[in-house]
Formats: sequence, structure tokens, C-alpha cells
Amino acid sequence: MPMLPLLLLIACGSNTHIVQSWRDPNVTIVDGSYNKVLVICLIKDEGTRRVGEDRMAMFMNGRGVESYRYLGPDVDAINDASTGERMRKDGIDGVVIMRLVDRTKEQTYVPGASYPAYYASPYGYYGYAYPMYATPGYVRTDVNYFVETNLYSTKKEGLIWTSTTSTLNPTDLGNSVEEVMQVVYDKMIAEGFIVKSGQ
Repeated sequence: MPMLPLLLLIACGSNTHIVQSWRDPNVTIVDGSYNKVLVICLIKDEGTRRVGEDRMAMFMNGRGVESYRYLGPDVDAINDASTGERMRKDGIDGVVIMRLVDRTKEQTYVPGASYPAYYASPYGYYGYAYPMYATPGYVRTDVNYFVETNLYSTKKEGLIWTSTTSTLNPTDLGNSVEEVMQVVYDKMIAEGFIVKSGQ
């Protein structure tokens, strides 16, 4: 995957929303019960991967473990049986994998506008005669990035949550990753997939 698309990922919160999601109906997580979660940003460029994983881990308030620290540069090692056993021994409860799945562009013509340019008269009021000014129209290109976020349970050895988010006109990778994480977390809470302790 090229570096630029992920570098452009995600801008402000209002531009990111859930497109679709699925949860294992037999699984409910108590908030905070996953003490260690391996986070993986699936992208080939190592520097970009580290930025993404650092922000994913930061969102988890100390519970996230970056895969570039845990697995090294070979992220494919996550598929090895020995890695699964190692994660269980190290107390890793889950794995979150984030990846860019699609990018779409849409062009919209924004028409220009004409407006009066008033000018002040020597008598302290605005005259009735004024010229007309116009702003030219232009073509606006909107870009949507679709990010898939999967959560796996090491105990169940399987997928327990998946969702796809859409982000319009992203500008910054770090902010984007946090925005996706927040939107996904809010959706998990809303669906009762994650419940607060004591509920």
C-alpha cells in the first residue's frame, strides 16, 4: 500500500462515520477488562505504520502494544501459530487491526456568486448606485477513505468485531487514527458490545 493515501487519513470528527459493523453476538466486553491489546496498522511503509500504531496505542491509555515493537518489521508474523501462543503467554487479550480498504473521489461543481459592492458616499451613507462583483465557480474534489477495523480475541482465537468507517477529506494520519478509534469505540458502547464495569 502506498504511503500517501494513509498519510492523508482522517481529519475532523464530523467527517468520520460508521458505514457498517458486525459483532459476535455471544461476546460482551467489560470496559477495561482487556489489559493488553496488540495494535496493528497494516501498511508497508514502516514510518507510516509506526505513526498509526503509536496513535492507536495512545488511544488505549497504556493498554495498547504496538506491533512494530512486539513483532518487529515482519507484521505477517501475526499469522504464525507460535505468535498466537506467545501472545497468550504474554497476557495479550486482543488484537486490533486497522487497514485502508478503499478510496473514492467525487467532483462537485460549485457555482460562482454575484454580489453588490457598496461604497460609502461623502455624506456618510451608502449610495444606491453600486457595481456588481462576481466570484468564479470552481470544481471541488471530495475524497472518501474507507478504513476497516477488526478486533480479535486471543482467548476465542477469532474475530469478535469488525467495522468500516468513512472519512471525508482527511488531512492528518495521527488525528485520523484517533478519530476512527473514537468512532468505533462509541459504536461498541452504543451496541452494548462494550459495557461499563458494574452494569
